[in-house]
Amino acid sequence: MSMRPKIIEMAQHISGLKIDFTENDPRYYVFANLVNDEQADVVLAMKRRNQEAVEDIAAKVNKSYAETFEICMQLADMGIIEIKPQGDGTDKFELPIYVPGIYELMMLNKEQIEAHPEIARAFEQYTREIVEPVARIMPMGNGAMRVIPVESAIQAETRKAPYEELSYWLTKYQNHIGIAPCQCRLVRTQMGEGTGSIAEELCILLGATAESAIMTGKARRITKEEAEEVLLQAEKKGYMHQVTNMDGTNKIWAICNCQRDVCLALRTSQYFNTPNMSRSNYIAEVDPEKCAACGQCVETCPANAVRLGQNLCTKEPIEYPLTPLPDDHNWGPERYNPDFRENFENVYDCGTSPCKTTCPAHIAVQAYIKLAAQGKYLDALELIKKENPFPAVCGRICPHDCENECTRSDIDEPVAIDEIKKFIADLELNQETRFVPEKLYDFSHIKIAIIGSGPAGLSCAYYLAQRGYTVTVFEKEQKLGGMLTLGIPSFRLEKDVVEAEIDVLHQLGVEFKCGVEVGKDVTLDELRAQGYKGFYIAIGAQAGRKLNIEGENHKDVISGI
Repeated sequence: MSMRPKIIEMAQHISGLKIDFTENDPRYYVFANLVNDEQADVVLAMKRRNQEAVEDIAAKVNKSYAETFEICMQLADMGIIEIKPQGDGTDKFELPIYVPGIYELMMLNKEQIEAHPEIARAFEQYTREIVEPVARIMPMGNGAMRVIPVESAIQAETRKAPYEELSYWLTKYQNHIGIAPCQCRLVRTQMGEGTGSIAEELCILLGATAESAIMTGKARRITKEEAEEVLLQAEKKGYMHQVTNMDGTNKIWAICNCQRDVCLALRTSQYFNTPNMSRSNYIAEVDPEKCAACGQCVETCPANAVRLGQNLCTKEPIEYPLTPLPDDHNWGPERYNPDFRENFENVYDCGTSPCKTTCPAHIAVQAYIKLAAQGKYLDALELIKKENPFPAVCGRICPHDCENECTRSDIDEPVAIDEIKKFIADLELNQETRFVPEKLYDFSHIKIAIIGSGPAGLSCAYYLAQRGYTVTVFEKEQKLGGMLTLGIPSFRLEKDVVEAEIDVLHQLGVEFKCGVEVGKDVTLDELRAQGYKGFYIAIGAQAGRKLNIEGENHKDVISGI
């Protein structure tokens, strides 16, 4: 099929470039199968980023007001132009640029992106290719999107720029706030680049853009207080706030809550290893008196700005290499990191603390010991349970190899790590002091079946329930716990300890069905018919064969141990 001259002209108009586009250019093919010539004429009659009245557009395209208004509404529904409500009750229309702008708005039309997967492909390609020439020379804070810090972390003496605070923007646009699904997550889903992150409502639209998106069904209206709750939940999930950065310090039209391996805006700095493309104007500092060296900031940091390294007493000091930046180095493809989603190197060659490295669950041992020393026992318990949902069980049966690696033994004796963990974990035995994690997600519409209630099945149930899924555990025995209950004698592991930790799962909403043997009393197909969307087989290979799952193509089945 030959290229359409009208769409080429439209792409040139929006981009501001009089170049010969190819059919593989995302600025062209995003419209090629979507926009008709009449719609393209209306776009060509509009100036970029300029509010225009329908009658003025109609005069340029030689159509009636009614015809022109209808085409403008079609384009607004597509996401190619925006409706701009005026104070007198009339509407004007504005033609945005590609990004931030047209691509994001086009992605919010669900039926459209399902019918035209090329929109997601164009969004990804454009935001990658257009940035490369400027990535190495972009001054700090001048990218198309700018990171904004967690407001509660800004020290009082540094509060000199209100436009760097989320509350400033929410107050400014408090009567014009909308919420929409994250467009980057929609892109990843559409392109089959799953991350396990569902396209939740995480994109806060502001001002006239919010009103346009609400009018065309792309967003729903929320209050300032609801927006503040969205931001708080995003911070708890480890997401990063970003704002549009096209209009200086006077105007933004969106606040995004971004995940490092999903966001196309954060990718501009990660792919090209150029942090200035998205970085905040603030610089974070660590308070050594408060830091427990747990490493969570390193694991969460979406720009790989913080790294882990040992802080040990050694005869020879450890020197960590400086990270090269485009400010003072030649920059090219040899320094890019196109596999940044998987190649997320945040640990120096010398590694983390030896006790954490040796721990099979990789628990931040040194961190929970420091928290315990400060009397913050519940915080210590919470930290342990990020990696191990059954600390009281582990405190009684763990071989504690971490103590063998403890560097304190070079002076006298290793720290009694296992006893400290057991002391902290005994909080689980008391319902008033046990730690039950907060659910940060609501995926309750997705039902998951876990087959087997041993350590693997219970761990799976804990983390799925924590993420808000509806979880049911099927156990063929009459007692929960698998080998914890049936294999380890009570003098080594008291049964009330196992029951106390399983009770946390009850509090998280996990349902247990004992005396039900999957494959005999109920089949996987019968469970599918009951609405279960996924299965975790937390049993051995022999039992797996009895379920007739080995060698079959069950995409919703994950085999465990």
